[in-house]
Amino acid sequence: MKIRKQLITQAPECLTDPFSQAQNVIISVLFALVFLTAYTPFSDTSWFQLGTNSRFLGTVAFVGIGTFFLAISRTLMTFCVRKLRHFAMWAYLLWLFLEILVIAMFHTYLSYFLVKATSYSLGYIFGKSLLITFVALAVPYTIVDLMILLKDSRRKLTLTKSDAVESDNEALPEHTEIINLMDNNGNLKLSVKLDNLYYIKAEDNYINVFYQRSGTLASYMLRCKMKTIEDNCININSLMRCHRSYIVNIKKVSVLHNEADGFIIDFEREGLDSIPVSKTYSQKVLEAFNKR
Repeated sequence: MKIRKQLITQAPECLTDPFSQAQNVIISVLFALVFLTAYTPFSDTSWFQLGTNSRFLGTVAFVGIGTFFLAISRTLMTFCVRKLRHFAMWAYLLWLFLEILVIAMFHTYLSYFLVKATSYSLGYIFGKSLLITFVALAVPYTIVDLMILLKDSRRKLTLTKSDAVESDNEALPEHTEIINLMDNNGNLKLSVKLDNLYYIKAEDNYINVFYQRSGTLASYMLRCKMKTIEDNCININSLMRCHRSYIVNIKKVSVLHNEADGFIIDFEREGLDSIPVSKTYSQKVLEAFNKR
């Protein structure tokens, strides 16, 4: 049941952000180059070669087009993640498998119709291509993703173990409304002026707070349930739950778009993502936005 739940939940953002995608493509291509070069002498169907022989151009075409395809694929994935706002783990894994399948089909086409490196049947060549492409890409995909997840877990662990209290580093005039955020153990982790707070986002068992610190945009992650934040901020009118994953400071909202799939929130500051509004909260958010 636990594995099934993980597959239908949101894919970790650390895997789908643009930097991680670029890192994955570069490392995977380099690994595939080394693997295919080492594998070719032991294969009866492979034609992958570097040098000045007749198959070099086919090799260059395969590597170049394959790399371009992966770059386009990951760019499209990043766009889909931002557009859909919910990208399940099973969808992420399926996307990776389809990349492998497409490249295997391209390798089969080159082998059978252009390079004609062997007299084996089309089905046999496709089977070998799929197997080798799976090894050449699935291995680096897995290693890179595990490294990214481990790095992200360490970052989160460091944040939750920190005894220091983060703040927005601003002097506090009298009658200033302050938001104090505590972790699950009741330890104060972040103290920020309400006027500097933009929104709070739920990420698994953590929350990520986006706020202004010394004039620049900052974020702070702590281990805390979103429901706890909502209950503690119930008397602060400008902080509103707009989605199961978001609480926003309605005073910082500049535009409320009414789109086909619901309202979308944009902030007055550049660099912040647009925030979706669930139908459950849309009426309250609209009323609060109009009463500002």
